[in-house]
Amino acid sequence: MLLVVTGCGPYIQDAVRSDDAALLQQMIDDGANPMKTGFKGETLLHVAANRNAVEAARILIQAGLAVDVRDKDGRTPLHLAVFRGFAAMTAFLVDHGADVTIADHQGQTPLHLARIGGYPDLIAVMVPEEDGVDDGRGNPDEDDWFAIGNRLALAEQHAAAVRAYRLELELNGEDEKSYFNLGLSYLGMGQVDAALEAFQSAVRLDPDYARAYYNIGAIQGGQGKYTEALAAFQAVLRIDPADADAWYNLGNSYDGLDRYDEALAAWENAVDAAPTMPDPRFNMVIVLHRLGRHDQAREQYDALKRTHPEMAADLAYLIEQP
Repeated sequence: MLLVVTGCGPYIQDAVRSDDAALLQQMIDDGANPMKTGFKGETLLHVAANRNAVEAARILIQAGLAVDVRDKDGRTPLHLAVFRGFAAMTAFLVDHGADVTIADHQGQTPLHLARIGGYPDLIAVMVPEEDGVDDGRGNPDEDDWFAIGNRLALAEQHAAAVRAYRLELELNGEDEKSYFNLGLSYLGMGQVDAALEAFQSAVRLDPDYARAYYNIGAIQGGQGKYTEALAAFQAVLRIDPADADAWYNLGNSYDGLDRYDEALAAWENAVDAAPTMPDPRFNMVIVLHRLGRHDQAREQYDALKRTHPEMAADLAYLIEQP
């Protein structure tokens, strides 16, 4: 969507592209025509929108250019600003009366472009909370940032999903599910500390939010904070005593603290909850062998070998050595 405005003259166009408001104003004062268009009907305001040249756009609107002027494809300057993700230009055009529901010749409105482009912050600029504007495609906007965030997260657009969930929290108040999904999106971005803070906010609002506690424990265990991880996994098991994954990770936390008997007991509980789950038995073989309990280690090894021979093969050097 890059524009070449051949009909505008190179000098005035360059002033717009560089967002040089003083030069642009001087050229207009000296007789340059700001109303000229390019071969596709694009105006200098389209050029400004495509370059995020807000000060140039201000001069052009003052010179009389219509904010919703269309090119031959039916696009307004707002279409271009939103497509490029330019928040400052989007806000400027909206403040000057740009219509967010105008559809181009492909049926796309600026609101639609913001949604498919993953720009919930631009949606917030175009549709204030109290307006409830239709997006021009028959879909009234109810400021459902949570649903927008979910769609973006499913598309693995994690940064955009984070913006959507944060808008949901800012505009509609605290909510444990929004915090939880915000945490998942932060994890998708590799921002572990931010994810941990979001999950902690979720359990602050809902002390029985088992999956949030689980993720807190997983993060803290990965950081080597085994005592804190213990508390998180114990909270999961308070809510759901049959959670095999929580028992398994509780055992891992005990193991990290060299509390081996408690680790073994936790892994036993994991196996009781999920008899074919291989990871607890794998760890039990290693710890039992380390503790010199070779018969017990052999018993767990044989059980693992029956259900997951490929994992048991990794432990053969411990058990089946001469």
